[in-house]
Amino acid sequence: MPMKKKQFLEQFSKQALDERISLFLGAGGSCDAGYPTWSSLFEPLARELNTTIDSTTDYYLLAQYYANTFGRRELRKKINNYINKNKFESPLLNELMEVGFTNIWTTNFDNTIELNYQKRNILINKVFQDADLSNVELNKRINIFKLNGDITNLQGIIATQSDYEKYIDTHHIMSMFFKRELISSTFLFIGYSFTDHLVLDCLSELARYLGESTNCHYTIIKREPKNQYFDYFIDDLEKRYNLRVLLVNEYEEVPKILAELNQKIRNRRVFISGSFGSYKTDIEQYSHNLSKSLAFSLLGNNYRIVNGIGRRFGTHLIGYANEYLAKEGVKDIEKYLIVRPFVGKGENAITEKRYLREEVISKCGSAIFVFGDCIPNTKSGVMEEFDIACKQHKTIIPIAYPNMISDDIWKKVNENITSYPYLEGLINKLSSNESIESLSKTIIHILDSVQDI
Repeated sequence: MPMKKKQFLEQFSKQALDERISLFLGAGGSCDAGYPTWSSLFEPLARELNTTIDSTTDYYLLAQYYANTFGRRELRKKINNYINKNKFESPLLNELMEVGFTNIWTTNFDNTIELNYQKRNILINKVFQDADLSNVELNKRINIFKLNGDITNLQGIIATQSDYEKYIDTHHIMSMFFKRELISSTFLFIGYSFTDHLVLDCLSELARYLGESTNCHYTIIKREPKNQYFDYFIDDLEKRYNLRVLLVNEYEEVPKILAELNQKIRNRRVFISGSFGSYKTDIEQYSHNLSKSLAFSLLGNNYRIVNGIGRRFGTHLIGYANEYLAKEGVKDIEKYLIVRPFVGKGENAITEKRYLREEVISKCGSAIFVFGDCIPNTKSGVMEEFDIACKQHKTIIPIAYPNMISDDIWKKVNENITSYPYLEGLINKLSSNESIESLSKTIIHILDSVQDI
C-alpha cells in the first residue's frame, strides 16, 4: 500500500539526519531544467523507424534498432543534439541539493546535476566508468555516479540493447559499487520510471540473497489513472523490491514535498549562539551548568547541535556535547554535533564571517541565544546571528542574562511577542532567574511545539 506524505517525511527525514541517504535521479528529474525524458528523447528516432512509443517501449531495444539501421555514430549524434542544447537550472534539484545527499546516482547522460552544484561552488566527483571510482570521497566532494555514461564521452554511453548486455563486463566494478550502496544506504528515487532493468535487476538480486534483511528504499511517483496495471505495478515495487512508494497527482507536487522534507530536517538542527569574555566565577559557573544541561537535553531528545565556537561558552557547550555522546557510545559524533567556526581574514574578514554565519544558520530550524558581551561601538556576533536568524525566519529562543546581549534580544522579542507566537506564555521562563533544569525543559517544549509547523 502506498505510504502517506506524513509517513514519508517522518521516515526519510530520520534517515537524512543520520546521513544514511543516497539519491537516484531519473530522466524525470531533469525535465524541469529543459532536458528530455526518455520518451521525448527517443520519439524522433521512433518516427524515423516508422514506429511509435508507448508505455511498453524498451528504449534500449529501440536505440539498438536505430543503431542497426542508421549506425551508432548517427545515434550518438542525435542524443548529443537533444541533450547539449538545454539550460540547466532546476527548481527540483535546488530542493534535492538542500537535503544533503553526498552520493547521487543517475541513468541520465546530461550534466544537469553537475552544473547545479557548480553554480553553488560545490565541488563534485563525476564517476561514469570503473576507473573513476578511485576518486570517490576525494576531499569529501559530492559523488555523482552516472550508470549510463556521460554526454562528454559519447563513445562510452549505454544506449542500446547491446550496450546493456555488455554492462556487467564494461562496468563490473561500478555495478558492484551500486549494489553495495543499495545495501548500506537508503535511496530516494526521483524521476525514475522503473521500466528498465538496470536498477530492478540489482534490487532483485539483493532481495534474493538478503531476503527480509533487504534495505528499504523510497520513491515518489505520479499516479496513472488510465493505466489499468498501475496499482499492480506499485504493489510489485513494494513487495518484490522493498520500495516504499509515495504517490502524487502532479509532478509539480514533488518540489513542494521536498521543501517540506528539508524543513523537517532543519527543524531537528538547533543553532546555539553565545559567547562571553568575563572570567567571573558566577558567569563561568552558569555557563558550565547551562551548556551541560542544554547539550544533554537537546541530544537526549534527538536534536542536533550546531555551534560556531563562541568564546568560552562555545567550548563549554562542545565539551559537554562530546561528553554526552561518548557516554552513549556514539562514534560518528559529527552527525549530532556540527561545529563550524566563523573565521575570516584580511580586509574581507567581516564579509566572510557574515557569509559563513548565514550558511550555517540556514541549515537550522531554530536558534538559541545566550550571553554576548556588550562592547561599545562594536557589533556583537551574537546580535548579528540574531539578525540573520530573524531574516531567515528561524524559531528564536532568547535566554535573558543580565547586562548581556541576550538580555537585549530577549527584550526585543518580548516587545514584539505576537511575532513569536510559540513563545507566548513562555517568554518569562527563558531567563537566568529560572532554574537551569526548568529552562532546558521549556526550550525542549518550544522546539517540540514547532516541529510540524
